[in-house]
Amino acid sequence: MTEENIIEVKNLKKAYADNVVLEDISFTVKKSEKVVLIGPSGGGKSTLLRCLNRLEGDYSGKVVFEGEELNSASKDKLRILRQRMGMVFQQFNLFPNKTVLENITFAPVKLKVDTPQKAIEHAHSLLEQVGLSEKADAYPQSLSGGQQQRVAIARALAMNPEVMLFDEPTSALDPEVVGEVLGVMEKLAADGMTMIIVTHEMSFAQNVADKVLFMDKGRIADSGNPKYIFEETKNTRTQSFLSKVM
Repeated sequence: MTEENIIEVKNLKKAYADNVVLEDISFTVKKSEKVVLIGPSGGGKSTLLRCLNRLEGDYSGKVVFEGEELNSASKDKLRILRQRMGMVFQQFNLFPNKTVLENITFAPVKLKVDTPQKAIEHAHSLLEQVGLSEKADAYPQSLSGGQQQRVAIARALAMNPEVMLFDEPTSALDPEVVGEVLGVMEKLAADGMTMIIVTHEMSFAQNVADKVLFMDKGRIADSGNPKYIFEETKNTRTQSFLSKVM
């Protein structure tokens, strides 16, 4: 693993019994790089993302994060490494009985990343960052889907991650609020956060990605910078997919 690669995936294979979900996946992610995964549903994108922080185990091949191979990491080491990877899911998974502020401060305080006072200060700063300063004392059920997802992003950022993983973060949202979540992600990208993003938002992928991986049937079928993938590729499967979604 070179110094500049924060993540390195080598020959990753994941199967459920005889169903091979990922086959011979290899790629690297540099610090501050934005890697976007696109492709048809069922192509393995979300499974790959979950393998990157060992939410999915029992795979062959290697996932190396900050020089540590996740499959061989001890339970304590894996817990520390996971804290350095923030993850935002399709569903927001906020605690309904806790306020927005309590949702954001819960993990940093429980895991002793911050003192309670520091966690509160950081949470207010993050709420300002995602445009929800006035919602600190609100409960999740009073928020729109877009607002809840922005709280979920703030909650992930509260752990001071080195990498942010996004698993189709706008797919459960009404179309009119998708833009507010993508706007937060675009700002994170501009600020230099290392990001790996599964998305069906092709214009977002074109604007933000440094590298696009097109996945189909559990393999990386095509890859390159946005200009190559969206304008220049000769890969007929990539062309066919893009013709249907753009």
